Amino acid sequence: MLSRLFLLAMALAALPVLGSASPFPVPYPVLGQRQVAPPRYPNAEQLSPMTIRIPFKLAGHLILIQAEVAGQSGNFILDTGSSKLILNARHYSGGRSAPNTVGMSMTGAIKDLREATVRDFTIDSLRYDRLYADIIDLNHIERKKNIRLLGLLGYNVVENYELMIDFQLKQLTLTALDKEGNRMDTLAFYEKPTDSLHVTMDKHFLVINGEVDGKALRLGLDSGAELNLLHNRVNRAILDHFKISRRTHLAGMSGQQELEVIAGKLYRFRSGGQRCSGMRTLLTNMHTFNRTYRTRLDGLIGYEFLCVRRTLINYKKKKLYFFQWYQP
Repeated sequence: MLSRLFLLAMALAALPVLGSASPFPVPYPVLGQRQVAPPRYPNAEQLSPMTIRIPFKLAGHLILIQAEVAGQSGNFILDTGSSKLILNARHYSGGRSAPNTVGMSMTGAIKDLREATVRDFTIDSLRYDRLYADIIDLNHIERKKNIRLLGLLGYNVVENYELMIDFQLKQLTLTALDKEGNRMDTLAFYEKPTDSLHVTMDKHFLVINGEVDGKALRLGLDSGAELNLLHNRVNRAILDHFKISRRTHLAGMSGQQELEVIAGKLYRFRSGGQRCSGMRTLLTNMHTFNRTYRTRLDGLIGYEFLCVRRTLINYKKKKLYFFQWYQP
């Protein structure tokens, strides 16, 4: 029997496409209007009023941190491939049905999507007074990863912060930015980066513009991608450096729809001074994805890129910074 690989990015974290020109055409229902003190989690640090540092754990290759919303605290996946906060319908009721919103995964439409406004979302001492969220059933992820999952932390959770994903220390750092993308806490990081990349934005995706064998490749950075994703219509010279290992099946968000994909490794990807080789990758057709979300991506890049780096993301300045990986 073909093995089944789970890739959160393939569900694309239920990215919504709205049928109205206004991003929120009617007021969202509100979840959790009670006033509560921000929860404190073991080993988290508030470095200043503008900066927090949070330990993370891995569920497979997914980054898990602790947060609280609407009176419940627990596991959230850091998923920059999602446009906004996603709440698990298994644990959150309410919200407004969204008949004009299409939620899509790589394997098909996501049904029963609801929308809400969250009033009391907190990550340690960091409190959000207003966040728009989608509510969908994430039970498939819970079963695959054997965890109780409250939701996914998407782009609208981190866009106003500089985000450090430190895989060596298993820590996330969030420090507030001003409108120009400058740190409001100048002492947030004592280290200096060893390299940086200028990137672009395509909708909420931060895009790494790189190449394989001299052929351009646009990859969206998605921290929720356990494996990379590559469009099967990229230049043939790029596919010459994709080594096939097997065919497999990809389960969608509901766990009921499946898509056959080709698993393998992509070699010789580089962007600026950053070189990657032998990244585990799934080859599939991204035409529907790009058409639905009006993007022009050749693929997604996630854990395989991040896990060997200490990466700082600044959405406002459209830059990635890389810090020294210390040898034992």
